[in-house]
Amino acid sequence: MFLKLFHPFFVFALQAAFSFSFATPDYFKQANELYDLGKYREAVPIYRAAIKEGQLEPYSWFNLGNALIHLKQNHIAVTAYKRSIELAPHFAKPWILLGDISYTYGDYGQSVAYYKRALELGEKSEHLHYALASAFLNLQDYISAERYFEQVINENPDRQEAWFGLAQCAQKIYDYEQAANILQTAIQKTVSVSPDLYYTLAYYYLQQNNVKQATLAMENGLYLDSKNYSARRYLAQLYLENSSPWMAIFTLEQGISAGKGIGELEMDLAEIYFKQNRLDEALAHYQKALLAGNSLARIGIENVNSINHQP
Repeated sequence: MFLKLFHPFFVFALQAAFSFSFATPDYFKQANELYDLGKYREAVPIYRAAIKEGQLEPYSWFNLGNALIHLKQNHIAVTAYKRSIELAPHFAKPWILLGDISYTYGDYGQSVAYYKRALELGEKSEHLHYALASAFLNLQDYISAERYFEQVINENPDRQEAWFGLAQCAQKIYDYEQAANILQTAIQKTVSVSPDLYYTLAYYYLQQNNVKQATLAMENGLYLDSKNYSARRYLAQLYLENSSPWMAIFTLEQGISAGKGIGELEMDLAEIYFKQNRLDEALAHYQKALLAGNSLARIGIENVNSINHQP
């Protein structure tokens, strides 16, 4: 049973805690079975029955909170988790979930307090370290954020969000060289590299006015993400800035062949030809851009026709 938690980075296993047999109906077991089937709404009253009967009450409250989270009733889940903690003060998982809820509402200071209590109780999960790092990053405590992002990376070098977070700590203090070095290390150490690693790396190089390295990073990203026409347009612009219009033309043509963003790509291609005074080719691509739904191409067509009709 996995619950996608409250912000893009966090995933935490909400497991039905323990099982037990009773002479009276085992409400706790029945509720867990419903929870496992994804029947969270049906599980809620059964967990409440387990609580009323005193069946593993701290864990019934905890699992009730989990079911309520699935039902998007976070405010009631908070009460359930706090009740679980009152009955079992050394049970760490409710503290983590309270931290996640606080994070969702933007109360990063409170989330850190909850997460640290879980640490004190001996919880050392990757999720907890990542949650702390992200909260500290939002609190602009970059030194603490770095420490916990590094812990996550030591536990799981393939967690790319942690590499991004670590690089962002350097970015926040305008150390773009360090940020780029972090992502270069990530590319070397992770098994599966995402295009976004390369795209973000390109951004860091551009902040250092290193167009050559930025261009190379964008090329590598597009190699993994060939249909990303927005990235392709950006790469074409880098080629133009690097006085390589033929490479810009080539990459735009590749994008058109891939069949994504044709209106924008045709327009970019037409603009390059227009600036080179290759009017026939510019007109042809303006017309293709217009057919693909780019209304701005009308202006380009008018400009070409105006030049062609000059005496």
